[in-house]
Amino acid sequence: MAEKFKKKRCWGLRSWRLCKRSTAFLLRVVLLILMFLLLLFVGAWIFLVKTFNAQRISEVIAEELQKRLDRPVAVSSIDLTFLNTVELKGFQVLDTVGAPGSALVSADKVTLRFRLLPLLEHQLIIDEVVFKSPRFSIIRLADGSNNIPRLKHVGNTVSTGRTSGEKLTVSVEDWTVKNGVLSYQDQTSGTTHAVYGFNLQLEQLRFDELSRFSLDMVLRNQWKNGIADMEIEGTGHVNFADFNWEEFEIRDLRTKVFLFQSPVQLTIDLDNLKTPHFNIRAQVPAFTDKQLSVFHLEKTPFSAPPSSVVATGVLDQNYQVLKINQLVVSADDVKLEGKGQLNFESAPYTADFKFSTNVFNLAGKEKYYAVLGKYKLKGKGSAEGAISRQKGNYQLDLLTLRAQEMKGSFYGFEAESVTGEFQAKKNFTDLYASTSNGKVTVQHTVFDKLSSSASWRNGNLYAYIAGAELNGVPVKLNTSVQNLKSSRRKIRSNLHFSNFDPMKFIATVQDFVDVIEPLTPSHAPKPVVEGDLAWLRNFRDRLPDFMSNFSGTITADTFSSQVLSAQNFRGEFELSGLKAGMKQLSGSIKAQLENGVIHQMEKLAEEQQALNVTFQPFIIMHRMERAGSFKVGKVLKDVSFTEMSAGTAFENGRMQITNAYTVGPSISAAVSGWVDWVNENFDMIIWTMFSNTSRSGALAENLTDESGNPALAFRVSSSMLKPKVDMQRAKKTGATIRAAQAMGLQTDFKTGKDFVQGDFHAKK
Repeated sequence: MAEKFKKKRCWGLRSWRLCKRSTAFLLRVVLLILMFLLLLFVGAWIFLVKTFNAQRISEVIAEELQKRLDRPVAVSSIDLTFLNTVELKGFQVLDTVGAPGSALVSADKVTLRFRLLPLLEHQLIIDEVVFKSPRFSIIRLADGSNNIPRLKHVGNTVSTGRTSGEKLTVSVEDWTVKNGVLSYQDQTSGTTHAVYGFNLQLEQLRFDELSRFSLDMVLRNQWKNGIADMEIEGTGHVNFADFNWEEFEIRDLRTKVFLFQSPVQLTIDLDNLKTPHFNIRAQVPAFTDKQLSVFHLEKTPFSAPPSSVVATGVLDQNYQVLKINQLVVSADDVKLEGKGQLNFESAPYTADFKFSTNVFNLAGKEKYYAVLGKYKLKGKGSAEGAISRQKGNYQLDLLTLRAQEMKGSFYGFEAESVTGEFQAKKNFTDLYASTSNGKVTVQHTVFDKLSSSASWRNGNLYAYIAGAELNGVPVKLNTSVQNLKSSRRKIRSNLHFSNFDPMKFIATVQDFVDVIEPLTPSHAPKPVVEGDLAWLRNFRDRLPDFMSNFSGTITADTFSSQVLSAQNFRGEFELSGLKAGMKQLSGSIKAQLENGVIHQMEKLAEEQQALNVTFQPFIIMHRMERAGSFKVGKVLKDVSFTEMSAGTAFENGRMQITNAYTVGPSISAAVSGWVDWVNENFDMIIWTMFSNTSRSGALAENLTDESGNPALAFRVSSSMLKPKVDMQRAKKTGATIRAAQAMGLQTDFKTGKDFVQGDFHAKK
């Protein structure tokens, strides 16, 4: 045991001595290496001080920049801040074109980081040039030129120090701009723009291949009374093409433009800086009008869905003409395509742009533009147009909207299954609209199978219905309004029905009045009245001031009402002062019916006050028949006639009957006199002659004409509510009726006949 313990102790002592000697050796090696490195560092420093000095670098940098920019370069001082880093202070590139003597580029500090070893081979390889807080001043002169220098030299160059005479091969790898400011001044228009926080890095810049770069900046512009800031971030590749600007190219420049809560993603390709060709692809996030507050759109709230934009074009004629060869904007189910150009050669600049869309759904668009909600739009639509800028103002040259099977509600006009087109020119001063099919409901009135057109031009309105069904009855219409916005406007209308029912037509007019009246500023009408003459008073009180000068024609193949029915109804009217109250009503009305029947005269005369006066002679004849004087037969039931005509002239609400007569196998009549619709009184003489159907009774002399046929002549006058009836001598009844017939209405109704035969449409 003792011997084993002794052996172990000897082994431990030997191990300790070995570790001690090894540690001492390692310390000597480390110290030797440190001494070597220190000597190497001192040698390098001595070499650097000997081969590299501030004066030499200053000369080389100034010479290189002056060669490349063709502008004077000044550096106030240079410091060696580290072994391989130089800092230029008071750096300036002076302008000689835009503002001679001022700084084109200036920076408080420019840092250059270079490699040490290449200096041994007389090469100055600058890894990075960093401009800290530089300021760039670009000026566009009145003649259209600018002060941007043209880069002249490319790649590695040889520079010779003016004092040392030593030649150095100079090359630069990376260029960096930090927190720069770029200002642009246009002396032609007087406008200025600025870029703030401009950061740019060009990595391993080569002039004959694509080099990677990254940038970010803030564009600041004044818009009316507001300031608009736009943040931009981007990366991409650029090829300066040996400083041949015609071969310059940027590829896949990816940028973020911070206009909204989410950035706009842009991808840009750019070629040829002399005549730049560009291809821009953008992804625009959803945004609202509030995010564009600088444009003062408070009165038109809207939102836009996410969209994509593609634009290709060129800057031509020394950057004076921007041509957009293709623009495609896709949002939701809408795709807009356009092209155009902006010309900056003239002051102010001019623009010309055309666009069109695909066919898209109308439903749901109110979520982007709330105003559309009240129209309840459905169906499909499309748009196209042209916009231009002349003399400093933008104008809408053309806008065309097309609808397919559209349904909507427009201020009380309910449209359904409408296919048509709307066109606007010259900032909506020239309008056109047409429909090829559709249905429009106004209260209880329905226009169906509607083929129509309308235009608004030079202050005049033209509207045409080439074909439609009004409550199931085929109709045709044209209307023109001259000087629409003037109180002296003139309205002319031609209207044709396959069957005209005046009472139903009055109901249709009332439907339109009920819908339009709340939309137009006017005095409130008097309350609706009931009782005797209510029809007259309500009509008189509700005449719209809009139709103060109204003329035209009404024609129909057939005419039907409770009172009478006939064929070939023709009417002409020319009225002025057609306003509420009828106190200024003047003009004329002429109407004619052929081959008709007067229905149930006795019954209707007993039921209606106005007809009681008109049919007074028949009532008298009926009373005589009941007394046994003679037998009238069916005269008081349905009475036929071959022609019924009436002509009237108005003056301040008083209607003069210029000529009115009826000719038929059973009844012939003539009327003269006047009716005052304002004061509700009248004075008329009515001559009536009919064929006696029975000779069983004898007639008094004052009840026969000179020919011996039964006749009546009587005068109705006084108040419409309490008319007076005075019997007149009837001897001249036949002659009076024949004279009225011979006189006629002094018209052949040619305008109405031509309208029926013609095909009228508004012009685009």
